[in-house]
Amino acid sequence: MTNAGTSTSDDGLETAGLSADLHDMRLDQARLLLARTGMSCLIIGGVILYLTVLIMLTGDLRFAAGWVAGAGGMVGVVFAYPRLIAPGGVTPANYRRYLTGHVFISGLTGLVWASFAIAFLDDTSLLNLFIAINMVFAITVGGMMPSAEYRPTFIALSSANLLPFTSYWLVTVEGPLRLIGVGLLIYYGFGLLVSARAEIQTQTLLAAERNRELTRRLQEQNALVERVSAEKSRFLAATSHDLAQPLQAQGFFIGAMRRTLRQAEHLELLDKIEACWSSQQQLLQALVETARLDSGAIVAKPRPFALETILQGLEQEFAEPARGHALTLESRIEAAVVDNDPLLLARILRNLLSNAVKFTPPGGQIRLVSRRDGADMLIEVSDNGPGIPSDELDRVFDEYVQLATPVDGGESGLGLGLPIVRQLASKLGAELEFHSASGEGTRAQLRIACAPADLKPTEIPDRPDRVTGTPLVVLVEDDAAIRDSLAIVLTDWNCRVVAAGSGEEAVNLLSWATSEPALLIVDKRLADGEDGLETIAALRAELAADTPAILLTGDIYQFEKLAGLADVTVITKPADPALVQSVLLEILARTSGAE
Repeated sequence: MTNAGTSTSDDGLETAGLSADLHDMRLDQARLLLARTGMSCLIIGGVILYLTVLIMLTGDLRFAAGWVAGAGGMVGVVFAYPRLIAPGGVTPANYRRYLTGHVFISGLTGLVWASFAIAFLDDTSLLNLFIAINMVFAITVGGMMPSAEYRPTFIALSSANLLPFTSYWLVTVEGPLRLIGVGLLIYYGFGLLVSARAEIQTQTLLAAERNRELTRRLQEQNALVERVSAEKSRFLAATSHDLAQPLQAQGFFIGAMRRTLRQAEHLELLDKIEACWSSQQQLLQALVETARLDSGAIVAKPRPFALETILQGLEQEFAEPARGHALTLESRIEAAVVDNDPLLLARILRNLLSNAVKFTPPGGQIRLVSRRDGADMLIEVSDNGPGIPSDELDRVFDEYVQLATPVDGGESGLGLGLPIVRQLASKLGAELEFHSASGEGTRAQLRIACAPADLKPTEIPDRPDRVTGTPLVVLVEDDAAIRDSLAIVLTDWNCRVVAAGSGEEAVNLLSWATSEPALLIVDKRLADGEDGLETIAALRAELAADTPAILLTGDIYQFEKLAGLADVTVITKPADPALVQSVLLEILARTSGAE
């Protein structure tokens, strides 16, 4: 029964669609008919004058006058009719009445012309026969032209004209000339066939014109959408950069302040301040990351690596947050080498684990599992939390959708986490599946290909817990608050710092340095239009070395020059000081290992 009901409903929708198409077609035909009325009347008027001259050659002036009055009067009716019935033009409200009236007038015109042709018919005069046949041919031939607007008009005209005249011819004309009547019937049938084809051509032209108009409107709408999207992107880029600047400075000052506080109540207050800052930082990071993904600024950089190292690191990272939420974090990790981007893969899994910790009630369990499945590795993050209703599963990957509230009553965010996960998985060529049901927990599964057996993982040196020695770091940042706060943090990390507001100032300061820099930290957008990537290139040229660099940026786009620079790590503002330290330690470990 359900299938039958669905079929009936679909048929009804299809019928409604066809009816709407026919409505639009008839409306277009009515407008075309109205537009050509003046020219049609002018042509028929010329035909009437031509036939009038022929009639006058027979010497029957009274008939010629009557012919001009009768045929010309019908032309006047045809011309005046649309001005009376549709003075404001043809509209969806009046086109049916206009077409119906036009068909009636066409039929009446056919009868008038047939009457004159019958009245003038004389089988003893070749000129009279010629004129009579010309009368019925001249008025009907136009409906068979490729430009014929509306076929019912031709049918009414030709039927009212040819059938009476042909019948009279067959009855009254004697001898071989009677065969002309048969020819007239053949002409009538031929006219019906040709007019059908003419209408199809007319409808095709109208449909093509309508499609061109729809295409033009669609192009205009697409252009408007693209323009609005570009404006939105520019606004988001400018806003994210401007918002990131003070947040970035706050983050570094918080990190520097933590090392100066000793009293428990002061540290507790700083924890609360840092939690508020972290919430703002995460919201802005989500917006920026979404925009960068949409723009194509984030590109996967695959390399062979041991999957278990990433998973074990994530297990250690989330062990403490899980304990803090009274959750159990279990793992079952199978060793494998994959050829993919470890940073983007870790970002996906970090997001999934963060969601599991955020939405699983105390006492719950979170599992991180990796296992082989043929030539692939399956990585699963699952929990036994409240789950998601089956009918809502498709919505979890929509932007700005948050279907649940964190169990600790914290901020639920913008609902951008899973959309980011889906886009990152697509960039990695990974297959992402999401399984959940109310009361049955949630399981996210990521499938990635294993590396070929002969591909060995890239060796990554062990990262130290703290900076060893006193490496020289060149910091180029035009924002004084960020420059001062980051310089304080770097000094606390046991680094020597050359801090400058521009590339030129950095070059001047480096001329006084007694050792080579171990790292460049440069802002992307500097004062007076200076580009951080160009600054990195200039500093490397000055140092005659490819010194590793960190590019700090609040920008979403404008990374075209990055492709020409090696060993540049992009960190999006506002960056957590812990992230900056982590990248710093990794770069220093890599460079010391190379040495």
